Amino acid sequence: MKKEPAQSRLEAVNLSSYPPALGETEETGGSLSQDDVIRRLFAPASNLPQPRNKQAIVVVSAGTERAVTHSQLENLLAHGIEQLKERGVKEGAKVVFYCENCPELSSTILACWALNAMAVLIDYRAERADVLAMSKKLGAKLLLTSKKLYKTFVSETKLFTEEGLDVLDVSAFADFKDTAHKSQFDIETLDLDRPAFAILTSGTTGTPKTSVHNLRSLVRNVIDLADATDLQGNMTALTPLPISHIFGLSVLLVTQVLGLKTVMTELEPVGFVKAVYRYKPQLIAALPQFYGALLAAPDGFIDLTDARLLLCGGAPLAVSLANKFEKKFGKRLNNGYGSTESKIVALNKDGPALSVGKPVGSVTIDIVNEQDEVLPDGEEGEVRITSSMLMDGYINNEKETNKVLHNGHYYTGDIGRFEDGNLFVVGRKGDIVIVGGVVVQAGEVEEALRNYPEVKEVAVTAVQNKQLGQIIKASVVLMDDKIADKLKSDNRNESLEAQRQLQRQFRAFCKEHLSRYKRPMKWEFLGPDDNLPKTLAGKIDKKTMSSAKPK
Repeated sequence: MKKEPAQSRLEAVNLSSYPPALGETEETGGSLSQDDVIRRLFAPASNLPQPRNKQAIVVVSAGTERAVTHSQLENLLAHGIEQLKERGVKEGAKVVFYCENCPELSSTILACWALNAMAVLIDYRAERADVLAMSKKLGAKLLLTSKKLYKTFVSETKLFTEEGLDVLDVSAFADFKDTAHKSQFDIETLDLDRPAFAILTSGTTGTPKTSVHNLRSLVRNVIDLADATDLQGNMTALTPLPISHIFGLSVLLVTQVLGLKTVMTELEPVGFVKAVYRYKPQLIAALPQFYGALLAAPDGFIDLTDARLLLCGGAPLAVSLANKFEKKFGKRLNNGYGSTESKIVALNKDGPALSVGKPVGSVTIDIVNEQDEVLPDGEEGEVRITSSMLMDGYINNEKETNKVLHNGHYYTGDIGRFEDGNLFVVGRKGDIVIVGGVVVQAGEVEEALRNYPEVKEVAVTAVQNKQLGQIIKASVVLMDDKIADKLKSDNRNESLEAQRQLQRQFRAFCKEHLSRYKRPMKWEFLGPDDNLPKTLAGKIDKKTMSSAKPK
């Protein structure tokens, strides 16, 4: 594999202070080497100990199943390389991917990397105008999308073609899965240090940025996660996560490198629950609301007897959900931690329910104060990550890059603490409410409320107040159907009494667990079937909540 010069090629980013990258054939201390991972990703049928001759990736959608083998994935990869070459994709080119989960998407991303080009991954649920704007901003010339996203493909993609973008329907590649292609690709030409993929950050409390990563850092993350999860190739993994997000991408690559059958479900709870019922997977990776959907399924419908690991991430996990899930299924949810900038860096296998666990592999996580001094257990500060798996930076955004990447560390902007080696993340650094001049971290209030037995989901926002400047508003999604039904009752008196009852209960709880200025003064209660607004990544969208007009 090609050796990269010491300097980065990412626009406007200086990586001279980064920790040293792995050597090209360096062993990792686990069962896989860097070379193992590369060869299993790009030539699985030839390099996996037991390649799947029936089902390597299974896509379940609208009640139908479509599967491909590892040999078919190699064919799709070779075809993808030839298609990209025909459209002029060369080293350093930027290719935009705007497509639903499918084997053709994953194999063409690999094809992009095989040509040392950069894959720009955009959620297929994003607005098309935003996709066009991002493509133009990055100077991309090729957009890979899917006919399945359009009613009339040619007319609806004119938005892109009229702006000079070449549009390629990746779903048509499925016809070539059984056709062997003699690709000229040589695995030794891979440039592991060139920017390989770009993903938009979630932007839950700020403006989304474009995080860029090289392939070497992704391979390192795959190795550490493979060691941490301890999975075998005869297992089945199931996920509703889009591979246009770092959580979904990492899970797919780990499961494929280990040889698991990977079932990709629809990105909504009903299809997910049906797929879990059908496939009875050993590994599930999903957002908390999907585990809530399993919990809401009829008794006896879901069998998790074979489940080994239930990865939960992308949004905070409530104690009530974790406890009720374990009580019903006898399985604990394995919380995790990471970001678009850092990839997955921590996993909770046996720690406290609200903890996101311990660092994986070679990752170092510290809690630091404003002077960048490491704080002891129990003290809250900013979560700082030191790792060879970090992003290269934000593309064309040197100012924001330098804010979070310096001295070999990534400063996450998350507020957290360690307890007995377990990391707890309580909120965002800038997510605050100033009550009468007192700065309150919204995450600290949310963490306390997530410990209330009937809280399914919670978000704290600021509400303007003439006397105090701001007061704290708590929006709570409840676990209890009965009290939620009373809230929605047509009988106004019954609805008001339910509201008052909940406020009394929650205020009493807050009096025990929060100091005076940290207690919410305004409450919003929602039923189990209601949802707080979410970003495409599944995180609570506080920008939308803050801009919404009061009811």
